[in-house]
This record gives sequence, structure tokens and C-alpha cells, in this order.
Amino acid sequence: MSHTENYNWKKQRSIVDSSLSQKAIENIEKVDSEMLRHMDNLQDLAQRDLYKYQPVIVAQFTPGGGKYTLLRNEYGNESRVTVEPVPRLFALAKSIAHAPLGIYACFEPYSTDPKNHGWRKALKSYCKVLKVALRTFDNVKEGFQIDAHLRSRLVKNLNGITENFDGADPFVTDATVVQYIHMILKQLLSSAINFIDINALTLTSNESPVKTFQEWCNATHGQPDNPHDTIYKLIVQCQVIAATTQEYGISRLIKKWKGSFDPSEWKKLYVIVEAEWVTRKLNSIAQCILPEMADKELALDQQLLIVTNLTGIEPALHFLARILEDRAAADLILTDHSQPRKDLSGQTDLLGPVMKEVVCSSLQVNTQKNNVPAKCPV
Repeated sequence: MSHTENYNWKKQRSIVDSSLSQKAIENIEKVDSEMLRHMDNLQDLAQRDLYKYQPVIVAQFTPGGGKYTLLRNEYGNESRVTVEPVPRLFALAKSIAHAPLGIYACFEPYSTDPKNHGWRKALKSYCKVLKVALRTFDNVKEGFQIDAHLRSRLVKNLNGITENFDGADPFVTDATVVQYIHMILKQLLSSAINFIDINALTLTSNESPVKTFQEWCNATHGQPDNPHDTIYKLIVQCQVIAATTQEYGISRLIKKWKGSFDPSEWKKLYVIVEAEWVTRKLNSIAQCILPEMADKELALDQQLLIVTNLTGIEPALHFLARILEDRAAADLILTDHSQPRKDLSGQTDLLGPVMKEVVCSSLQVNTQKNNVPAKCPV
């Protein structure tokens, strides 16, 4: 028998067919990968010329209340201005308001094992930080950056807003508000220190600080001469102080920038707010900018975009370029069809509406088999 007669041609054809099949699959998948490459290139080109067609503000989160960059076309060239406009009072009030959360973070890893008091070392260390902050508090002096206009806003909001939150109801004037703010901030620091020293570190070896911490946070003091000293009420007042300060700084800046534009140009403004998932809803920075946008009804999610997982100006501009190019594509591809254009250019997954119908259809099939009324949850 010859060598040719012994050769397994059937097996060889199987190998060849498999190779051809894999290559065919790769060729088809390349349609999508090349689309993505071309779209990315399109985004690069669009990003390069963004400032020529509309002004853009990129708002970056910082512990100090945010960093804001305005990009615009100025005499045919790109102009960039970056400002951190929020007075330091914001960061200091927010920092102190976080003291209870810092205490929680120290003991929570040990909360499931009351006999494990590993939290004591962390809590003692954090208490030292709180004590140093309190001891040096008065050295800040004018570092809170409270000018006359901010002082007036703080008076109005402390008197008018805090009562909406568990009855914290101070009364301050222009003459007393700064002293009152200092008292609130120091009182919260003192209370946190006292909780650690008196309530937490004195627990026995079989006790966990969880219950004691909860009681401290939820205590209500019915003392008529000092009705505002519960932890929650102190935190709320810190929040009002911080929010008032941040809004003052941001709105003043945006008004200034707005005044430097012709109304027709300002109407083209896009704003990218870089946020975390936990701050996307009712984002504080976005809320401060929105009132100054030309069309407030259409601005949110159309020209004011709150975006997660972005850090830096260039990634923000690249993201905006994609949104604009998606919208341009949607205007051509989905002009007169049942699927709205916003599904290609917004936050809806393009496959989402069809997937909803598919999931509901699948549920109907399953429920009919079991003689259960069909109900689609999506």
C-alpha cells in the first residue's frame, strides 16, 4: 500500500475546514473592531476641533469644591482657563462633618467579632487627628475665606434651611454667623473626641462599639438652652455651610464666564462634570452650574453631562467628542424610525429597547407554561 493510500484525507479536510471557519469568523468580527478603530479616530479629530464650535466647561471633583476649566475659541485659537473658585470654608466644614464617618471606618471591620478589639489602635490614632484639628482650629483665622457676600448667604441658609432637617433651627445674624459657624465646627470635633474617649475606648473586652456609636449618632437632646447639639443636627448645619459655600463659589464663577460670551455662543455651551457613581444623582456641582445654562430644560443630559470613571480634561473632551459624533450618526441612521435617535446618542443601550421586548417575551412563555399571569418587570 502506498504512502498516499495510507493518508487520512477525511481528517485533513476537517483540519482545513476548521482553519477556514476560524478565519471567516475573524474576518466578520473585524467589521466591528475596525468600526471601533475608525470611530476612535473620528473622536480624536472631533476632539481636536471642539473649541472651534462650542465652549466647553470641564468640572473636576476636588476636596476643595472642584476645579473648573473653560475651553473656548479666542481669535481662532484655543483658550483654556482653570479656576478653583470655592472658598476654603467648604473643605473645612466638609472635613469636620466627616468625623463620625471616620470613627465608623475604624471599628466597622471588627463589628462582627465583639471580642476582637483591633479597632482600638485605629480609633486612638484617629482621635489624635481630631484633637490636633481642634487644638489648632483658632489658628485658621481668616483662612475660612468668608467675605461679606458669602456671610449674607450663610445667614439666610442657616436660618432658613436647617430647620427642614430634624428641627435644627439656629438663628444667626451678619454679626454672629462667623462665630456661630466656628462654634458648630468645634462642637462637632469635640463631640467626636468625647465619644471616642468616654464611650468607645471605655468599652469592656466583650463589648462592640456598634451599638454605642448608633446611640451617639441618634441621640436627641431636649435641652431648651442648646437644642442643636445632637450629632445629626451638627452634621446638617455643616452640610448647609458647605453647600452654601460651594454654590457661592461655583455660581459666581459661572456667572462671570457667562458674561464674557455673546448669548448665542453661550447657548452652545457643553459641560462635563466628572463624578463618582455615588455622587451622580443630585450632583452638587451640576446643580450649581445648571441655573446658568441657556436652556435649563434641555441642558441636563443633553449639554450638561455627569460622567463617571473620567479623570482629567483630555478624557472628558474625548468623551464629549464621542457623544457629539454619536448624535450626528443618530441623526442620519435613526431619522424616521420607531427607535428614537437618543438611543444611539444618549444613556440608553442601543440594544436595550429590543432586549426589553425579548426579556418580556421570554417571561410570558415561561409564565404561560406554569399558568401564571405574565408580568414584565423591566
